[in-house]
Amino acid sequence: MTGNLLASGIGVLVPQLNEVYNNDPHVDDLVTWPSFYMGLGNLIAMPIADAIGRRPVYLASNIILIAGSIWCACSGSLNSHIGGRDFMALAAGQSEALCVLIAEETFFLHQRGNRIAWFCSLQTLGTALFIIASSYISTDIGWRWWYGIFAIVTGLTLLLSILFVVETKYDRPLESFFGDSDSAADGKVAASDRRHLDFVNFKARSFWEDLKPWGAIQPRWKDIPKFWYHLGQLTLFPGVFWLVLCSGALLGTYILMSAVFAQVLVAPPYNFNPDYLGFVMGGQAVVAFVVQPIAGYGSDMVLTYLTKRNNGVSEPEYRLIPAILPAAVAVVSCVIFGRSCQYPEDWAWAGVVVPMNALFYSFVSVVVLGFVYTMDCYPQRGHVAMVALCAGRGFISFGISFGTTAFVRTSGYKGALDICAIVLGVLASFGFVTYFFGKSFRKFTQRWAVDE
Repeated sequence: MTGNLLASGIGVLVPQLNEVYNNDPHVDDLVTWPSFYMGLGNLIAMPIADAIGRRPVYLASNIILIAGSIWCACSGSLNSHIGGRDFMALAAGQSEALCVLIAEETFFLHQRGNRIAWFCSLQTLGTALFIIASSYISTDIGWRWWYGIFAIVTGLTLLLSILFVVETKYDRPLESFFGDSDSAADGKVAASDRRHLDFVNFKARSFWEDLKPWGAIQPRWKDIPKFWYHLGQLTLFPGVFWLVLCSGALLGTYILMSAVFAQVLVAPPYNFNPDYLGFVMGGQAVVAFVVQPIAGYGSDMVLTYLTKRNNGVSEPEYRLIPAILPAAVAVVSCVIFGRSCQYPEDWAWAGVVVPMNALFYSFVSVVVLGFVYTMDCYPQRGHVAMVALCAGRGFISFGISFGTTAFVRTSGYKGALDICAIVLGVLASFGFVTYFFGKSFRKFTQRWAVDE
């Protein structure tokens, strides 16, 4: 949660940082570059987590996040500040892939959409509440202590993680992903079936063993090149590639909005008090309560209903149906946001605030649905799919949002956001192709998505 906040919640500090750095155009780099390094961090950390386990990488990421926060708080120049944020973002990216993977490995298949949506919703809610406090913190005690306070919060998170975040990586045969079992009477294992553990040959894990920074698995460093190989394969699968483009375009557009909204709202005719800017992004708290029923319960309900109609056969493409609403919301949000910024005398402040939070809803919803869809399509490559989605969208969003000031200066708010709306609309239209031909895509690509 703090990683997500420190990487993406700096938008409310932009007016203050512009004053500190004399309106240097590179202030935008504080907002845009972290998305690139979050993607890079996933490419580095997730293969290591696959080789040695989730827990040690997760704990190390918290330590890097603390160190990066202290670096930013003590930075003596804009370049140093940017460097500190980039270093910090290498660890912040784990809140997107590694944490979701831990949640995915903890629950059953039929609970996956709901639980991952809960995770993303609670993370969004917590981030929103912290962002509301951010504008007051930076105004009252300075932007350096904004980093300092959340470094302390991350330190507390590290202590709690040492106590309660246990290792979730275990070797699982392909059959277990689908509920198959040679020992079950009917060949299937239901979620309600209780597994009888062998405590004679394998003693129960103790609390003190769980406190170790590493799990019981043997490190397999040779799996790291294999992970990158699988990552390259999976990214080129049509359904995954489409989702990477969609989530990347949504995140890039949201970063663009985050970089410009504050300077628009504090200027006439909106004349926002800088202390209230946190409440603007605090609208994400509402998003947290909207994503859960639509992308979580809604996705599982649609899957269950259509599976019954399909004689009990489930298709991962059923997960894509709830994405229609966030896709439409994203396009409309871009159009309204651009015009509200370009012609403020003709629009109310809500034309800036509501579309930005609505687009964030679209982004989180597509992320949740994308995670669950790819894990249902390629269960043995679920962890690789999450890296493909997280790293890919980090790089693409950086490409869209980088040079925000020059982009807006050249095209204007309306022109820039209209371009984003067109890109999102075109990408959304390919969702129909993925829905109707996704099964054929999966049949063709499945040979490269299973272990021998």
